[in-house]
Amino acid sequence: MPFDQSHGAPQRIAIIGGGISGLAAARLLSRHHQITLYEAEPRLGGHARTVHAGRHGDRAVDTGFIVFNYSNYPHFTAMLRDLDVPVEKSDMSFGVSLNGGRLEYALRSADALFAQRRNLVIPGFYGMVRDIVRFNARAEAEMESAPGLTITDLLDRMRLGRRFREHYLFPICGAIWSTPSDVIGSFPAHALIGFLRNHALMSKGGAHQWWTISGGSAAYASRLTASLLRHGVAIRPGTAVQFVKRDGIGVLLHAPGCEPERFDQVIFATHADQTLAMLADPSGQERAALAAVRFQANRALLHRDPQVMPRRRRCWSSWVYRGGPDETTGGGIGVSYWMNRLQNIPEDDPLFVTLNPRVVIPDEAVYDEVTFHHPVFDQAALVAQGQIAALQGQRGTWFAGAWLRNGFHEDGFASAVRIARQLVPKRAVP
Repeated sequence: MPFDQSHGAPQRIAIIGGGISGLAAARLLSRHHQITLYEAEPRLGGHARTVHAGRHGDRAVDTGFIVFNYSNYPHFTAMLRDLDVPVEKSDMSFGVSLNGGRLEYALRSADALFAQRRNLVIPGFYGMVRDIVRFNARAEAEMESAPGLTITDLLDRMRLGRRFREHYLFPICGAIWSTPSDVIGSFPAHALIGFLRNHALMSKGGAHQWWTISGGSAAYASRLTASLLRHGVAIRPGTAVQFVKRDGIGVLLHAPGCEPERFDQVIFATHADQTLAMLADPSGQERAALAAVRFQANRALLHRDPQVMPRRRRCWSSWVYRGGPDETTGGGIGVSYWMNRLQNIPEDDPLFVTLNPRVVIPDEAVYDEVTFHHPVFDQAALVAQGQIAALQGQRGTWFAGAWLRNGFHEDGFASAVRIARQLVPKRAVP
């Protein structure tokens, strides 16, 4: 970091973006500085987006952020405990349906793995299972012996088969990062292995217990917002910042219909492309780093149509990847989330969130539609993450966001923690 602002008089700090990164930054800084939080949308929360749907419109359903665990979300879960946000256990099973259901399986149990009984006599399916075991056992060591590999490079090096790639790894990676399978192969292998290891997805001991927020993720956003207001944070929803200009005094923030406001520091808790668009005077380094991070648009529908799920009920899982050359799509990854299983909603009121539907869902079955933009973690994005880290604090400007790590809620919170440690007294931020 270019400097340490941990001592001195309180500063006026603008935070642009009211998703998890901006909310976390406001929470961490509000006891020490004068904070103004800007959000373009009329609500706060970003991907913490809860919609009331179902037969009677009384089911709180999350359409963005859904689940977390205590092992990999330490900052986020500490906040939930502090705010006394109620949580409940969730299920994180994964299933695959390819080519109109001609190949289906799920990873929940042996019965689900072989729910399509003909898989029992297909040598190629056993080969895929063997490759899964071999990948889990050896991939980390292979990657460490040859750093810098892409995922495709690693799979080639390990001589893992086509079925393993197309029927297992690319679908599960695409579901995790909401990224098309044809893009996943170019991702850096160390990013994939690190994520799978940290989330116990390569462990013989089983995966972590996952949790969901009772009443939907908007419940934590509302409690956090109330806490910020109690600590004097000025919150301005529905205020889209037009541009930010830096000078020798500080930063000048312009928003339509408002007088320009001067601050000592500004934190951009927005996507990289949005941040670049707001900087009136980006340096060459800022422009290069921010422009290098791409985002994938994903259309999300909340609906009640079960045709998005596997043909075989035993393959129904919390996350279902659906793909194949003979299924139409508007582009992007095809994933459905079974919200009844994820959020403990009675199954007689079916609810699904589908990204980029590969079948036509009747309008009368749709409760809600939204488009999310997810970061694409290719090599250029990972290089940009390091470049942004070196730019933090220069010209009173800071950058926060889940896109600065792995794209998850905890990553957004952690980015705010790293900034707060430079702007508040030592030991004030865990």
